[in-house]
Amino acid sequence: MKIVFFLLLTSISLHAYTQNAFSDDLDFVYTRLKQGSSYKTQKYNREKADAKYLALKALYAGRQPDLFESYFRLYELVDALSDLHNDIYGNTEHFSYTDLQKPEFLEKIRNAPEYNFYPHSTADLDSLETELEKKDRNDHEGIYYYETFFKIGIRNAGKMYEGIILESRIPSWQRGETILYLLPLENKRFRLFMGHLVHKRLFSATDHFVAGEFKSLPWKKKNDSPDFYRAPFPEKKYHFVTLNAQTSYLKLGSFSSANENIREATAFYSRIKDSLQTPNLIVDLRNNSGGGDRTSLQFYKLLKRYKGNMSVLINFGTVSNAEQFTVKLKDRKNVSLLGDNTRGMITYGRNYPEDLASPSGRFRIYFSDMKDNWKKYLPYEGKGISPDIYLRNDRDWIEQALEMQKK
Repeated sequence: MKIVFFLLLTSISLHAYTQNAFSDDLDFVYTRLKQGSSYKTQKYNREKADAKYLALKALYAGRQPDLFESYFRLYELVDALSDLHNDIYGNTEHFSYTDLQKPEFLEKIRNAPEYNFYPHSTADLDSLETELEKKDRNDHEGIYYYETFFKIGIRNAGKMYEGIILESRIPSWQRGETILYLLPLENKRFRLFMGHLVHKRLFSATDHFVAGEFKSLPWKKKNDSPDFYRAPFPEKKYHFVTLNAQTSYLKLGSFSSANENIREATAFYSRIKDSLQTPNLIVDLRNNSGGGDRTSLQFYKLLKRYKGNMSVLINFGTVSNAEQFTVKLKDRKNVSLLGDNTRGMITYGRNYPEDLASPSGRFRIYFSDMKDNWKKYLPYEGKGISPDIYLRNDRDWIEQALEMQKK
């Protein structure tokens, strides 16, 4: 991934750090990257990572980039490998929204350089808002909201898009601060760089734009129409219902391997294991962020025994073990995949690796350490699993699936 830096990313000094901070952090990330699963299994990309490390080492010999430039460049190295489980994030302390209600704490945060390195826009914000309000719903630029807490303007700033705060109900963020950057990638995706909505810790993720919405958080353009992209019954991880005499619906909302979730999933499995009696079944994996086989394998064995027609709903929020689950289902003759591409965070995993602070103290890393069946899943890494049929976002996906079963 090639990143070009702009004048909009002004020189920022988070705190005093050594003259060789970036070089030391680069060595640290490269060393740990070579110990990880993706470096060991991707010969071609391993050569790209080696070359990128040497290029960055030479580029910054004798000069020290600011925090943002350092962060982007470290991700340039990490993204030479195809492994979305590898994370770098800021090394600041967490605090809660409740903490921000204490005047003395809020004053401290507003004056602390480690929480205030995000650039302040020099644009006329009223004029910017007026201009961005004219943008079409399908344009990446425009006015976006995160629930009732934020209103931001996302505009094209050259090689990246930047998101500037226009209104904030979270007092750690102020009007005019740049809360995010979006770097366009292949496959209509983005590398998102952003500060946490409350405690402002820097983090990164891949993102995907669909019909006026960046999906990772999500950031949405104002729209009163129902949200058809995500699974219904948001209060339930697992749900089963008979829709009509011909079709049943099964929501599998999480494969988390936390003990509490395993108990909940297993109890649900026991209740419904003998209920798949209709000739058609809709399996909803939308926004299932994965987990492990300890939870998902029981459901896979159940669906493997099902002989009727199965429609599996997937989207960008279908991640990791949920994607592996999808791959195992997709080649069965009675299965059709419907919806949108999955995340593509599928090949590797993290069991119990330790997150580590970089030598400068500015960043932490959390890299993958699992590679089970990596050859099977690597073709989908960073790209996702494509549905057999893409569904429209202005109509209920379950209704669309029901109509297709009638054809």
